[in-house]
Amino acid sequence: MVFSTTTLFKGIPCPQPDACGLTNCIFSHEPVPEKPQRSADVPPASAQLTNSSHASEPPSKRQRVTYERAADKPPSKADLIRSQLSHERQFSKIAPSASGKPATPASLSRAVSPPLKTNGKALQAANNPRIIDPAGPPPSVAIAKPAALNPRLIPNDPVGHAKRSIFVKHIHGEMVRLNRQLVDCKSPPRDAALTLVENDLVRLALDEEEKLALASGNVYANVIKNRIAAFRKMTLDDWIAHLKSTDLFGKKEDTANKPIVDAPFVIETGLTPAEEVAVLPHLIIKNQTLLAKEGYIPTPPTPEQAAEAAAAVEASKNYEICDRCTSRFQVFPNRSEEGLLTSNGSCKFHPNRKIFPQRTKADTGPKEPYYPCCSQTVGSEGCTVFDHHVFKVSSPARLAAVMPFIVTPSNEDPAKDAHAEPVKAVAFDCEMGYTTLGMEMIRITAVSWPAGEDLFDVLVRPLGIVLDLNSRFSGVWPEDMANATPYQKDPSVPAPPPPTATSDSTTKKSIQIIPSPHQARNLLCSFLTPFTPLLGHAIDNDLNVVRLCHPTIIDTILLYPHPRGLPMRYGLKMLSAKFLRRAIQQGGERGHDSREDSVATGELVRVKVRDKWAVLRATGWKFDGGLLVSPKAQGGLEAGTELSEDALSSAAARKRKKRDSGEGGSLLSFLQKEGQMINHEDGKGQDT
Repeated sequence: MVFSTTTLFKGIPCPQPDACGLTNCIFSHEPVPEKPQRSADVPPASAQLTNSSHASEPPSKRQRVTYERAADKPPSKADLIRSQLSHERQFSKIAPSASGKPATPASLSRAVSPPLKTNGKALQAANNPRIIDPAGPPPSVAIAKPAALNPRLIPNDPVGHAKRSIFVKHIHGEMVRLNRQLVDCKSPPRDAALTLVENDLVRLALDEEEKLALASGNVYANVIKNRIAAFRKMTLDDWIAHLKSTDLFGKKEDTANKPIVDAPFVIETGLTPAEEVAVLPHLIIKNQTLLAKEGYIPTPPTPEQAAEAAAAVEASKNYEICDRCTSRFQVFPNRSEEGLLTSNGSCKFHPNRKIFPQRTKADTGPKEPYYPCCSQTVGSEGCTVFDHHVFKVSSPARLAAVMPFIVTPSNEDPAKDAHAEPVKAVAFDCEMGYTTLGMEMIRITAVSWPAGEDLFDVLVRPLGIVLDLNSRFSGVWPEDMANATPYQKDPSVPAPPPPTATSDSTTKKSIQIIPSPHQARNLLCSFLTPFTPLLGHAIDNDLNVVRLCHPTIIDTILLYPHPRGLPMRYGLKMLSAKFLRRAIQQGGERGHDSREDSVATGELVRVKVRDKWAVLRATGWKFDGGLLVSPKAQGGLEAGTELSEDALSSAAARKRKKRDSGEGGSLLSFLQKEGQMINHEDGKGQDT
């Protein structure tokens, strides 16, 4: 034969099994197995057919057959098929013998024949558990499909898919190494969003390679090699900075910042309330004079300064600059002859702050800031109209001219809380509105710390005539001021329940009113001594509107400083969502709730108390009889916290100071370090 034999016909019997004279026949010469005899209990198919002896005649009409009993009814075709299938299953099983031993299966005595070729689809159907098991498959578990480390297709591939795959693997390997180092690094605590899983690392590597492939063009190979080298030399701080600049981290941050209201977030400090109060002095600002340029007023202005400021206002005939539209207008504290409170007509302004759009590499020209309320650029006419212009006073002397500042007086018998217990610390918040004397206090709320129970929550009637209650932010509306009842302190009122994370800030309640800001300040000072910690968020605004200089303050904007330094500040809403997993200030147009803000401020301080106690305990501090005792070997650490340079200055100022002092990567810094090392080695050699 010219061609080699195949086994395609081994399953087909030879047409001439006895007379075949071929040495290597392509057909099968195995004996054909006998067909199994039909079971006796299954009637033949011919018995089911009617005898048609008269084929030439037209078919007769089928007669309806009735049976007296259901047992007399013959089985239907479906019953016959079902019975046959069940019989075959029973026949295929190995029946045990009478002696108890299993009988020899018939397949052992049957002639062996080559296996038949089966269709792939039929084999797949035979192995499919959904076909074998009538009960159906078990419920499947959704498993995340691992991402493939395969470069994405782009137009105008610079070097080809094979080389791009090699570069992607190198980038992915360096990212895996940096991520492993970040996971192993336990101190200081890192953000959970910085830890990446395998799919995130693959996606990040593909994004990095695709960005370089699209932007580099013919120099792609050199650019990506330099990028791989940069990843190899990258430190953990540089890796964290790189992660924060990626879109992947932004999406994880957005997911982490989403308020979780399903389960209340419980802050576990590991301390009792008394021990938390003992750790609290380590968070107090020691030197407030450093904050004077940021709006804090550590010492009251003198009466001479206040009188000079009042004379200047009178000489200017009460002309001010509008805090909303920046127009100049005149204020009439006692109304003008026409009954007006302000001049220059109505105020047209944008209610929302301007937004600076983020620049990208594709932007070649400047991008103008805009207002999100109407999407108009800065300089356009306002989209909201109000009857009066408003203004805000920031000068300490002018504030003292309206209402003098005081220092927290000594208090030998401070007021008690609802449980008749002395108040160890107070968290408070104020809401302000615009009057003819500037921005004044219209609501003040104080809660005990760390319990977060109400001390008082009252409205305050301002000294000037109200121009705007600023209800969109303050949450105080004209009907609240009109319907409020005079404040009466009732010691029999039971203690309120502790605040919950799912409390609704939009729920309105009846609030009493105090006739003047002086009485509101006296009410606050009744719970304070000069040594009582006073907690607040941006506490300078609250203290200035109360006209109070308190020596022991704790401000959450300094506990959680902005990376760019003051005057940049994180909002209380963002801090609560990130560190407390609590959604606050959800009232929308109904405004904020000062009680909710006070409780959130206290909880943020508890988070810092937990972190501070971890540091103190690591350095040897401990509690002995309820008192916080410092380690004797170290001589102890002074209570209070120094203002960090990060919280006071901007990033540019810190970098400039570092460069001027020779602490950066300059030649002067290098020579100074070399000189110190040489002097140190010389001194060491002389000692030995």
